[in-house]
Amino acid sequence: MNDSALRVTYLTAGAAGMFCGSCMHDNTLARWLGRAGVDIQLVPCYTPIRTDEEDVSVDRVFFGGINVFLQQKLPLFRHLPGFLDHWLDQPWLIRLATQRAIEVDPKELGGLTVSMLRGTHGYQKKEVRRLVDWLERTARPQLVVLTNMLIAGCVPE
Repeated sequence: MNDSALRVTYLTAGAAGMFCGSCMHDNTLARWLGRAGVDIQLVPCYTPIRTDEEDVSVDRVFFGGINVFLQQKLPLFRHLPGFLDHWLDQPWLIRLATQRAIEVDPKELGGLTVSMLRGTHGYQKKEVRRLVDWLERTARPQLVVLTNMLIAGCVPE
């Protein structure tokens, strides 16, 4: 890309192993913006995206679904060293874990939802810091697009 191109980081929520209308929309939009000259990175959160066309997302996941869930349920996971967090957030591992339908009681997701919205005050604070650090040091976008409110928990940072 040329140096004058708008640099955009587009954070999208993956939908585990399912085809997801939002994922497909975000992927298509990112692909076309890239073709139009925008320097864009489509960055999956929770799980890798699944689409029925060329996947233009980066090969990493922030707020990895396995890691976020374990940090919510087991305090030990809130203090794992970075290399173990990185391993738990590997796209191949998340794909493997989500190959089959996973049933989660919706009543158990309320606490996780609130914790994600609390950002650095929630149980996933190290995930927020990791994303913000990556945005500042590596991606260095001029514009960040947040596709849902759970991802927006990192905004105060």
